[in-house]
Amino acid sequence: MPSSKRVCQGTLRSKHQFSEPSCSHYIDRKMVGQSCRPRMTRLDTKARDLAASRGSSTPTSVSPESSPTMTAARPHPAHTAATKVCPSTLPADMEETLGLQDLELMMHWCTATYRSMAKDRATETLWQTVIPRLSLEFPSLRHGLLALSALQVSGACTSPERRWRYLLAAREHQSQALIGIHLDTTQELTNVQCDAHFALCSVMTVFSFAYCLIDDGLEEDDEQAEILDEFLEVFQLTRWLISAMVLSLDRVGTGELHSLVRPEPRRARLPNMSHLVIIALRRYNESEALRDSTHEKETYTETINHLGTSLEQLMSGSEPKDFAFCWTFYIPVRFPELVRERKPFALVILAHFAVILHHLRETWWMGDWATRILKEVVDGLDGEWHDLLSWPVDAMGWSLPKVKV
Repeated sequence: MPSSKRVCQGTLRSKHQFSEPSCSHYIDRKMVGQSCRPRMTRLDTKARDLAASRGSSTPTSVSPESSPTMTAARPHPAHTAATKVCPSTLPADMEETLGLQDLELMMHWCTATYRSMAKDRATETLWQTVIPRLSLEFPSLRHGLLALSALQVSGACTSPERRWRYLLAAREHQSQALIGIHLDTTQELTNVQCDAHFALCSVMTVFSFAYCLIDDGLEEDDEQAEILDEFLEVFQLTRWLISAMVLSLDRVGTGELHSLVRPEPRRARLPNMSHLVIIALRRYNESEALRDSTHEKETYTETINHLGTSLEQLMSGSEPKDFAFCWTFYIPVRFPELVRERKPFALVILAHFAVILHHLRETWWMGDWATRILKEVVDGLDGEWHDLLSWPVDAMGWSLPKVKV
């Protein structure tokens, strides 16, 4: 477990004292950063190509005046007028008028998708009933639920046309859901709005992982996007979303959704090799700094320390859904840039983080992300790095390729 002195000094503490370390325990408000959402260049380009290939309109930005936000939904004028409609006069396009696809997606959420968000029985109830009910009042949250539900439906479709249709619907709902997330107005929200905001951020955190999995399965050309480049975009969006979640943790922890931020009883402990793994990474970092004056030792040191915290939580039996994404927020901003530059040691550290994602592989929205990352790292590094990669390779049940002499 992380020592309270090292991890909790200068950090954001909830008024609610948790028994386990989680995001709320070691995230400083000063680390929240800018309120602007990261640009999803690669994923947005894929969405435009997807829409164009199917003759659909691309999801467009919605103006602030008309966008769904974390304000309560106002009744449509048509609903407030006392109108009498004879069944025989219903329009021919009744399906579009009534939004039957959205009703289908919400039903799918309440019968299937909610399970992948829950970590235990208490949170199952929240995701199945309480949060959908909350979404009736807050449009952004509703769009978020529909977006993730549409992705799951798309992944299960056997018909290519249906898969494309639901994938496009997912992107359209996501584009509207993200408009409701703001870092600079969280303090002005009511407690109920904070609950909706927190739930929406949670859903959007896993959306991009799921979108990349399902979209890659629909690629029609032979050229696949590099996994690490897509992961880095998901990484940056996750960091931004965790920033937004942190600002409302105090009030969520004392409200109706408190089970989402209170850790559950421990699961079975795993054999703990993480201490030796972290020691090996630290030793290499020290020796490389002595050998190469350009080696960015401090960035790696901080990143390794937080990796150690996350691995300790994993080995002690904590639920990965509680902490897996916190690392993306807490590490130095420079580290993702080192991965983007394909610095070998940064790739090695990322492969170790993938072990945590590997423990979420049973959820449909994470799937084989971890092994995809590991494969690209292994393929991109020379055999001299294989010793440092042996633990994540073993943890995921892989075997390293033989080094040619």
